Formats: sequence, structure tokens, C-alpha cells
Amino acid sequence: MKAYEMILASDGLKSRGVEIAPSLTRLIANSAMGTEGLIPLWFGEPNVQTPKMICDAAASSLSKGETFYAEGLGKPYLREAIAEYMTSLYQVNINSDRIAVTVSGGNALNLAFQTLLEPGDKVATLIPAFPNLLNVPALQGAELITHPLEVKNGRWTLNCDDFLEKVKKAKVVLINSQSNPTGFMLTQAEIDKISATLRERGTWIIADEVYSRTVYEEKVAPSFIKASLPEDKLIVVNSFSKTWAMTGWRLGWLTLPPSLAPIVEKLMEFSVACAPAFTQRGGVVALREGETFIKQTNEMYRDARDLVCETLHESHNITCPIPHSSFYAFFRINTVDDSVEYTRMLIEKAKIGLAPGDAFLMPEPGWFRLCFAQTQDILEEALDRLKPYL
Repeated sequence: MKAYEMILASDGLKSRGVEIAPSLTRLIANSAMGTEGLIPLWFGEPNVQTPKMICDAAASSLSKGETFYAEGLGKPYLREAIAEYMTSLYQVNINSDRIAVTVSGGNALNLAFQTLLEPGDKVATLIPAFPNLLNVPALQGAELITHPLEVKNGRWTLNCDDFLEKVKKAKVVLINSQSNPTGFMLTQAEIDKISATLRERGTWIIADEVYSRTVYEEKVAPSFIKASLPEDKLIVVNSFSKTWAMTGWRLGWLTLPPSLAPIVEKLMEFSVACAPAFTQRGGVVALREGETFIKQTNEMYRDARDLVCETLHESHNITCPIPHSSFYAFFRINTVDDSVEYTRMLIEKAKIGLAPGDAFLMPEPGWFRLCFAQTQDILEEALDRLKPYL
């Protein structure tokens, strides 16, 4: 009698979900979670609680029974609050008919690409890049065109002319400025130049601006919003997660041409239906009462950035461009030729969890991302553990 042979349901399955590579950072983190004494600095998440006023608004909403379906594009009160916030922030008139509330920035990004892409379309973006920015368009059957950032004079830079030449055949140009993992940030003049060129070509722009308030020299980062008209081919992705420490709330929004709103509403209905009403109540409070929190956390992140970069710069073996936005140090240990194996070694011997540069499609070896949105005591301990391996 033949032994029973297990046949897996997934055997022979062909789909984009099968073909796409998993998140390398997630694989490493999953394998190391539970390691005693480990300091995890691999995920992009603030080590602070959501402000109480936001939590109280959500709790009040629940106690009042706001537990039913909401409108597909978001509750009118939140869409209006976002429109007011954007108008005030950028000094550009934004109406609520340009706002679509989403279930996280990730959902917003997926909706944007589902709205614009057909299989075989070309999407251009900058590298190194957050893995979702590479894999979400790939799941829609798009072909990726990548263009690398460069390090010059101790900071990440983009040659706009070279980039615009590279992306001539793209249907969509995806730009993450303020960048995860590098902290790279375009100037408003560069944004204006890119916007004008791509408008003339008829190319769509998706601007991922979820770190627009996590900046260190000004109140808000330069934005594609300021260079746009309502019906320009522009979709801006934003999120509550980073700015107001609401990562677990899964709440974001799109700013888009009004003519796209019915399309996005259809896609929302066929995916997640709507964002929960009680989280949307919290979102309103974040927008209208959260400026003090933003100022306080940015001061904390700035101190953390300075501590991390100054410590890394003590070693002649390190390349560490100073980030001007977001809360990551993306640095290179110049003698390392396998970032993934070195990451695993650091987990085992130093009890430090970093994200390898390979996860962000960094073409050179030896790069790592460290999230410094942590308390000073945790960062000091992490850096003390890291120093012997630099």
C-alpha cells in the first residue's frame, strides 16, 4: 500500500500573489520576534502612544453607537476636516470633493494604482524605496522602471534631468518624497519642474507624502499639491499613522481629481467598503487639535536623529547621509558585502533588529535602515550594542 502523499492546495497555483516576493524585513523580523532582550528597530513605527484626545474621540463614538457602515469615500465631517487641514497647510484651496478617506496609507496606495493601471503599464519610481511602493504596482501587472538616488555632500540627491529622461515611457511616476528609507526630500523648485514636465507629457503622478509633517527645517515638507490644479493627473497619498502615532488605527486619505472620486468609491466598495466611523472621529480630532503633538514628537525625532547620526559618523567605516525628513537613518557599513547575513548576525550577537538595504532594492551591499522613532534610553543602548560591529 502506497504511503499517503500530501498534496498542497497551493501546488501548481499561478497568480501574482504567488509570484511576488515576500517582504524581506518581515521575514527577518518574524524569525527573530520573541528573541529575549532584542531591540527591534526594523519597522517604521513611533514608540509613542496615540494622543489621549484622539483615543477619547473614538471611545465616545463607540459609546454613542457609531458602529455601522460609513460612506465609501469617508464621513462628510472627516472629508471636510481633511480639506480644511490641507488648505491651511499648503495655502491652496482644496475642496472636500477631492478627498477620499481610506483604510491606511497602504490601502490608499493600492486604490491609486487600481484606479490608474492596466496590465503591462510602466510605473517609474526612485530607489531605494519602501517595498510596498515596488510591489503594489507589480501586483497590478505593471512593469517597473527604477532610478537610483545618489549621495552627494553627505545627503541624498536626485538629478531631475536624468530622472525625467528615464521616465519618458512611464504611464505613472511614483514619487516618495519624503522618503522611506532615506529621508530624501525634494525641494519645491524640483517638484515644480517635475510637475510641469509630466503635465506636458500627460503622465500621471502618484505622490506618497505620508511623512509630510515629519520634517526638521520647516512646518511641512514641499508638496506636489502646491504645484497642481484640481484636475491635474495627480494623486497624493497620505496617512494618519506617522504624524499622529496612529499606526494601528489604519486610517489614511487620498487627494485626487474630483473626476476620479466615483472610481475610487467603487474600488473601496469592492475591497474594504469603508473606514470605520469611530476611527474617523479620531481623525478629525487629530487634524484639528494635533499640532502641539506634531511639534513635540518632531523635536524628539530631531534629537534622536542627531544622536544616531553623530554616533555613526564617529566611525570612518560608515556612510550615513543625514535625513531631512521621516525618522530613519539609512546607512552603509562599507566593509559589509552581505546585508542580509549581517542583519541576522546583529540579531544573534548584538540583539539589534535592523532592516537590510536589500529590502529596499538598494543596488549596493552593506546598507541598513534604522528607525530612530524611539526614546533616547533605548537608542543609546542600541547604539552601544551596535558600535563594536561598525
